[in-house]
Amino acid sequence: MAAQRHGSERRRVGQELVIPALAVGFTVYYFWTVRELAWEAKANGIVIGAILLVLVALLLVRIGWQLAMLQVTLGFTLGGDAPTNRLRLALMALCAAFLVALPLLGTSIALALLLFAGMWLLGARHWPSLIGVSLVTPVLVWLSLMVVLGTRFPMGPFEHAMAALFGLPGLD
Repeated sequence: MAAQRHGSERRRVGQELVIPALAVGFTVYYFWTVRELAWEAKANGIVIGAILLVLVALLLVRIGWQLAMLQVTLGFTLGGDAPTNRLRLALMALCAAFLVALPLLGTSIALALLLFAGMWLLGARHWPSLIGVSLVTPVLVWLSLMVVLGTRFPMGPFEHAMAALFGLPGLD
């Protein structure tokens, strides 16, 4: 409170609500999608989701108290200066674009594009590194996670071509 008397700006806490909001959304989505399953199949998720909702409620009470005491504001900051915040927002937009592209292009191509764009955005301009990381990493992900471990990731043209070329299972 002493800081308030000297005219300093109240701390912004709007950004602290982003992950809890996403967690509540995910929990509600989970509750909705498992509503018809047997109790045993959804018990752990229900318990964890309920605990998560209680924790978010406690966070909201704390922030509500701080708002009432005029200690904080619901303003939003990404924690940096304007250029850094723009970069952070651009990286978030890239991640959102990756999620949109994933079912359309498949894991390998979408990951290659994400890596290339992300490294470019962060200032990488060494073409061999850009191309090498953007091509080798998705191939390693495809080989290790999809082929060896059989993890189900979205398949696209690359995965279908490799499955056909090498006679691998998984052509949906």
